[in-house]
Amino acid sequence: MQITRNNHQRYMARLTPFLVVLYLAQVYIYQKFAPPHLSNDMNVFLGVGLALIILLYHFYDIHHKVILKPNYIEARFDLLKIKEEMLYQNVVHVEIKKSRFHYAQVTLHAHDGSTIRLHHVDSPELIENYIQKKKSKRP
Repeated sequence: MQITRNNHQRYMARLTPFLVVLYLAQVYIYQKFAPPHLSNDMNVFLGVGLALIILLYHFYDIHHKVILKPNYIEARFDLLKIKEEMLYQNVVHVEIKKSRFHYAQVTLHAHDGSTIRLHHVDSPELIENYIQKKKSKRP
């Protein structure tokens, strides 16, 4: 079973036009009221920053994988060679921080104090129930 982030991607797709309109309003205000040597630099800086934020969120949603294996959960980001694993039996507590949108942050707490954070995941209750079922099964 693989965890998805489709709801976060849809949210970002709806939010992006609003962010672009805000950027254009800032461009207008800088062009109108700021000194010319400052306004051009600031507009480029703000535009690059906005583009990076949008692209990096999209990049994260696509490349960060969370896979529920038969005995453990695996969170990986292959491009940065980051991989975390946690056995279901080691999970002490599943913390869900819901947002007002249809995605949430899930934090898995282990016996040894380590945590795995899963950002912007769909169906957090499904993940929690799946982990509880796996913990209650005896091999």
